[in-house]
Amino acid sequence: MLVDHHLLEKYWAGLCTPAERKAVEQWMSEGIPEESYELRSPESEPMMKDQLWQRIALARQEENEIQQPVKIVRRPIWFRGIAIAAILILTIGLGIYVLNKQSPDTALIAYQELILPPGKKASISLSDGTKVYLNAGSRLRYPKKFSKTERRIFLDGEAFFEVAKNPEKPFYVQTKQTTTRVLGTRFNIQSWKGYADRLNVEEGRVRFTAAGCTDTLILHANMQGEFDGHSLIRTMVNSANKIAWTKGIMVFNDTKLSEVTAELERWYAVQIHLSDPGLANYRLKARFDNNPSLIDVLQGISFALNIKYNIKDKEVTLSR
Repeated sequence: MLVDHHLLEKYWAGLCTPAERKAVEQWMSEGIPEESYELRSPESEPMMKDQLWQRIALARQEENEIQQPVKIVRRPIWFRGIAIAAILILTIGLGIYVLNKQSPDTALIAYQELILPPGKKASISLSDGTKVYLNAGSRLRYPKKFSKTERRIFLDGEAFFEVAKNPEKPFYVQTKQTTTRVLGTRFNIQSWKGYADRLNVEEGRVRFTAAGCTDTLILHANMQGEFDGHSLIRTMVNSANKIAWTKGIMVFNDTKLSEVTAELERWYAVQIHLSDPGLANYRLKARFDNNPSLIDVLQGISFALNIKYNIKDKEVTLSR
């Protein structure tokens, strides 16, 4: 069966027969074709790509066909003291999409996806030698092989990057709101739903931009860029505190309790409730080393803020 742009459009629209869908997925599994196809759609290009990816991943999941395991590189130093069971995973899919205005070698990219549940952390090495440390509750989408002109990955959640130097091929980290461009450096990105995107640079120079914002930030070591949905803000920070999580250290610097509990939920895979909504605005300055247990952290918070805690199964309640 000939796979052309008409058939790809049917696939994307969910109108393929079982035989047509099988033909398209067989075509994709055979690798990157030499010819690219344009998918005509009224949707914006990012939305179209995202929808296509989700559809392909869902189709794979439905057929329960895990095509290739993702290589997980574990760092014992990171997780000392933490019982790390098998890292969950994931959806591995082979996706295609068309980048209408980019060079032919970026027109068709096969992506893999790593999804971590709350309570789990992991690190992976990308095909260019870049190392990515992924925090609990995060999702990373990355190509099995980068294009000839750029290295681009997609992040939901938090990750620390050690990007392999390559002046000829820039490295991009794309979140739902922001784009980070580097040539080779070390930095941390947070992109949690409901919170501002934050970029913290440990080493080198990074360009930070946001959708719908005309400003561009150039950030160096110990600088933070933040996008609040409207504008980009640059501040000086201690980057060591921002990447402490990669060493099993939890640092809160005048952090609202609502943000603290959100982080604890991701670290320990629990649900935390505030008996009084006013507690959400309490602020905490604290540091917990050596992969602290949940009990240790709750005792520290209870002492610092003069509040109480109660644990029942996976539920934690904080009260005055």
